[in-house]
Amino acid sequence: MSLYNLKNYEIKSGKKIIIPLGSMEQHGPHLPISTDTIIAEYLANQLTKKIPSYVLPGIPYGVSFEHRPFFNISISNDVLSELLSQICISLGENGFNQIIILNGHRGNMGVLQYIPQIVERNNPKMNVFGINYWHLIEREFDHGGFVETSLMLAIEPELVQMQNAKRGHLNKKILHSSYSTFLSNTSSFKITRNGVLGDPRKATKEEGKKIISITMKNLVRTLKELDDLLIM
Repeated sequence: MSLYNLKNYEIKSGKKIIIPLGSMEQHGPHLPISTDTIIAEYLANQLTKKIPSYVLPGIPYGVSFEHRPFFNISISNDVLSELLSQICISLGENGFNQIIILNGHRGNMGVLQYIPQIVERNNPKMNVFGINYWHLIEREFDHGGFVETSLMLAIEPELVQMQNAKRGHLNKKILHSSYSTFLSNTSSFKITRNGVLGDPRKATKEEGKKIISITMKNLVRTLKELDDLLIM
């Protein structure tokens, strides 16, 4: 259930809160810059149908500096950390002690490592979990490639321009280097010249639905396991 349109008296404390976290950055010539946010929000809204929870409006800005010189609207790690921490702390003050930050963008991962420490130090009763959805898809992840394009075809097909889809133009010398991870964190342009990692050309709506089904199954299982740990 979305918290966005509820009245004050309708909000019941104690449920899980899901915060979709995305980004505003290029995803190749065929996908919108809001791809990460759209996917995170969709998965969050599907998840709330399966577990007692509220979904907050998605956060559309993330740490995307690595996409320069391609288009990106980026905020710093410090700003994102402060924003998420303050939201979580405020939720705790309103009686919500279990928060899931469902992340749709790789560049946000560094911040998510520290949010639980910051929030739980402020309020030891709180439990904050950062979940990167692509860790649950049982496929090799990409950027603007087969996985993300299939997901977008299943979620918002009208925003996908398959006629513009192109295979990632990769710098193979760097890609096969032991330094590729460090370099891609500095600028994905050093890894891919057209902003795509992977090959979106064979992506389909049907494959997107399969990926969503697997992801949801693994998300629900993961949260059940976390609940069991908290009870112990």
